[in-house]
Amino acid sequence: MSNAPMNVAPNSLMRSVNEISQEHTRNAKALRYRIWPRVIPRSRKVLGVFPYPLKNPFLPLLYSNFQAEVVALPSLRRGLRLARHGRIDALHIHFEDQVTRRTRFEPRQSLENAAREAVELLTEFISNGGRLVWTLHNAENHYETTFSDAMFELRRYLAQNADVVHVFNEAGARHARDTLDSPRNRIARIAHPSYFGSYGDIPSPTHPADQRRFLCFGTILPFKGIEEFLTTIGQADFDHHCGKIIIAGPHWGHRSPDLSQHVPDNRNVELRYGFVPDEEVSSLFAETDFAVLNYKRVLTSGFAALAMTMGKPIVGADRGGIKEAVPPENHHLLYAPDDPDGLARVIHRACTMPAEEHMALQKACRDFAYRIHPLTQSQRLENVLRDYGIL
Repeated sequence: MSNAPMNVAPNSLMRSVNEISQEHTRNAKALRYRIWPRVIPRSRKVLGVFPYPLKNPFLPLLYSNFQAEVVALPSLRRGLRLARHGRIDALHIHFEDQVTRRTRFEPRQSLENAAREAVELLTEFISNGGRLVWTLHNAENHYETTFSDAMFELRRYLAQNADVVHVFNEAGARHARDTLDSPRNRIARIAHPSYFGSYGDIPSPTHPADQRRFLCFGTILPFKGIEEFLTTIGQADFDHHCGKIIIAGPHWGHRSPDLSQHVPDNRNVELRYGFVPDEEVSSLFAETDFAVLNYKRVLTSGFAALAMTMGKPIVGADRGGIKEAVPPENHHLLYAPDDPDGLARVIHRACTMPAEEHMALQKACRDFAYRIHPLTQSQRLENVLRDYGIL
């Protein structure tokens, strides 16, 4: 799909993430009491979304410019019950590994049973004329090296039976086609939106510190390659160019690596374990010059979109869809994963980059983020769903 810029409303006219998510939640509650469509004709199409994690700004941003009514479904079973009664027109599934989400009135299930039931419910939904959309977020499980058999089969089912498979980049399209056997004519590529409207005021472009500062942000997980980054930057011979390194995000015990074992003695490293409040995200990025995205496996990265929003260039591995998630001016800070010296080389480039070049790169990142503004990407997605006759 085209990524040509569309007209969007100024940020000052964009509703906050909380306002959008609250509306989507209210819509779900209101469906219980409506007497349409049997009695009163509806004026808008209704899209049910499952799951809808309330703490994740991505979904409110993705639907921020929809004309259709968006409903945050509390469970898949509840959503398909609403569909049977004609209360929603289509279903959009996102994080399929959360298929066990339920209301308090529904029984707990294992992942295997929940995945099996999901296929049964969705098959009935489709056979009754229901329209299905699936967004492919990842190629692999965040916490394990592979998905379980039950989850892989659910993903294949979604890939092969959804009317539209939404992917963020060409890497996602390849995975949908080659691994999950999605029909080519059902794959729609629309880039991950930036995060304008999520974290308050974004930092203004400023001259970088003489000693360059780096940020690793988000839940500390093995696939993010933070240990390798710390080891490499500790061994590099450019002490007078390297400043503070901040690692900020939740640490999940046995699921997260012990980074203290990898902190080099010759570097100023701050380990800020724990959830970063939304109101502190902008100031955290303002403290840094480069965002580190050294993932060992990745298809799509919300962190890349966030870094672009904050105007911070990315240093890291050229994997998955990362090159598509940054402007061409940022490509020279991405290294080929099979290059043993690649990470050290791009760190050196970042640390020795002239200040004026860094200022220009900040602007390129921010301009890129505006091209994938949430209002723009939301409009693109709704246009695609209309083109496919879903809304």
